[in-house]
Amino acid sequence: MTQTNEKHQEREFQIFVQSRPRKVIGPTIAFEEVLKLANIDTTGQDLGLFDVDWTHGNDRGSLTPGQNVKLQNGMRFDAGKSNRS
Repeated sequence: MTQTNEKHQEREFQIFVQSRPRKVIGPTIAFEEVLKLANIDTTGQDLGLFDVDWTHGNDRGSLTPGQNVKLQNGMRFDAGKSNRS
């Protein structure tokens, strides 16, 4: 196995979703996975009506349906209904 492949191997990460600690397998996490971990039922709903924001230290960002982000231990995710109209 090459070094490049080893860096992308799946491994466990400790993250926080809605301030609750969660252990997930990475190297990445998808928008839809964060909503599930936040116990948000999206059945029959437009995923565009939800927001997922993440922070890690001074880094921050948002995910949209179909997107994912590279995991880092200690990342914090907040998910919920969008307040956009």
